[in-house]
Amino acid sequence: MSGEMIWASYEEAIKKIRSVIGTRIKGNESNEISEIHILANSERNPKQIVRDVESVLAAQFGIEIDHKIVSVVQLEQQEDEESPSPNFPPKRAQIRPKLISISLHTNKMMAEVKVELSMGDETYEGIASGTSTTYNRLRLFVDATINALSGSLMEKLFFATEDVMITRLGKYQVAQVIICLITPLGEQNLVGCALVKNDEREAIVKATLDAVNRKLWFY
Repeated sequence: MSGEMIWASYEEAIKKIRSVIGTRIKGNESNEISEIHILANSERNPKQIVRDVESVLAAQFGIEIDHKIVSVVQLEQQEDEESPSPNFPPKRAQIRPKLISISLHTNKMMAEVKVELSMGDETYEGIASGTSTTYNRLRLFVDATINALSGSLMEKLFFATEDVMITRLGKYQVAQVIICLITPLGEQNLVGCALVKNDEREAIVKATLDAVNRKLWFY
């Protein structure tokens, strides 16, 4: 049986765990599990989900894994939904995406933006390219950040840039970003903002991260 077929069997078993919406497993050249990414709702504590993943793989497949290879991304509940049980409060993770570098390259009428982010010990790169108009360049900074985030999360999360602008609030300039998060639960509009200090590009990336951080918990 190929590695992909083996991972598919494991993923189907994990998807049956309560609160799990989706999962993706990565393996190494020896067909050993190296990463397990989980997308879940916020009904249960991430540590409980991780323990269930360990139990399911051990009971059904005789596999013992290190809990450190399991990452859980939780979608925040909408305000009109019932709150999680007080016995299992969702936990805000201490790991947040951080900006490392931004670059912009233009060639005639085209532009390419590269954004590098870090999460914990991992580094992720996102690239976006398109026409080099003033407004579209702003969108490219959002798109590149989204692409970096997509690499750091999992394929079940899909982001789309809705709008981006630099506005003035009093004596300050503010970068504002609207992103659509598309998941198996439906669509959610995410809004983020950041003060423009020295660089509009940096403010747009930070506004994009602000929008994501408002709705996602990382474990």
